Amino acid sequence: MLREWTEPPAMSATLPAPAVLSSDGTLWLAYRIARDPHHCAVVRFLHVEQYAWGASPAVHGPELADRPPQGGFYQVPPAGEGRRRWLITFPDAMLEVRAADAEVVLRAAAALGPAHALAALLA
Repeated sequence: MLREWTEPPAMSATLPAPAVLSSDGTLWLAYRIARDPHHCAVVRFLHVEQYAWGASPAVHGPELADRPPQGGFYQVPPAGEGRRRWLITFPDAMLEVRAADAEVVLRAAAALGPAHALAALLA
């Protein structure tokens, strides 16, 4: 069962332009926010076990109850002692992350794009 993760700001429905950086068990995700396309948010996943990009849920046909809609953040409750799991759906892709924890680091930072927001944050 999926639960919506409402802490991250809503992403741009048309051009979220996600950027990721993985380093030392940490995965950084930056994307354009819905409120203002000139601002980006950054989410950090800690103690990452694995992450993978996949096709958007839309390519699998009409949305069903067990598939997340495009443009959102979802948590999958852990089964047993496993790591927590997040599904982040973009208009044209989906990111799956298994990690110990996640947090919003920046809610709205002015930037030329998500990659620039990450570079400025990590400089």
